[in-house]
Amino acid sequence: MKSNPSTGHIWGTKSKPCNAVVVGGGPNGLAAAITLARAGRSVQVIESRPTIGGGARTAEITLPGFRHDICSAIHPLGVGSPFFHDLPLKQFGLIWIFPRYALAHPLDDGTAMTVENSVEASAETMGQDAGAYTRLMVPLVSNWMKILHDLLGPLPFPPRYPLAMAGFGLLALLPASALIKTFFRGPRARAVVSGMAAHSMLPLHFPATASFGLILSILAHSIGWPMARGGSQAIV
Repeated sequence: MKSNPSTGHIWGTKSKPCNAVVVGGGPNGLAAAITLARAGRSVQVIESRPTIGGGARTAEITLPGFRHDICSAIHPLGVGSPFFHDLPLKQFGLIWIFPRYALAHPLDDGTAMTVENSVEASAETMGQDAGAYTRLMVPLVSNWMKILHDLLGPLPFPPRYPLAMAGFGLLALLPASALIKTFFRGPRARAVVSGMAAHSMLPLHFPATASFGLILSILAHSIGWPMARGGSQAIV
């Protein structure tokens, strides 16, 4: 998956015609290309930029020696995704760094909430909603491995674990605003889960925006929010 400047902006087979052309050398495009290549198809990846990576690119954009992630920096699904987990990226030098805290969410009063692997330790920073946060997250985290493959792949019918999927799905379909108003009374837990759900880049009253907040929270508690040593470019 390493880029090769000598081939310009085309990676993969040089045979013409090939079975598939993937436009865009970001993580999703590369995942598609690898899947096709593993199935015995000839593939070309076309990328407009001189390096592959898409949102997972790193460059020296300020001072020499200071590497900055251009877009994404934290990759819980880089570890949690069944597809990326099965790739031998470690053999190509990828090292994941797992900080103790996935995130800290500051408030105007100078305090902050932290989210780490332990649901209970995280809940202690949620004030009056500590119990509610624990009751919400513990079952979801406990069932994550049961629904992981169904959720991040083609959804089978019926799901492999129908009750676990229903427990997640009924909450995930809610607007994030409805989820936080239903479960929480104070500003601290509401702020954390709203911040998670904001990764949807949609208004939080839209249906299913709760899914973003739930998945990112579950990942923080189950595997953490790792970063790639040397920057996101190391992933590709």
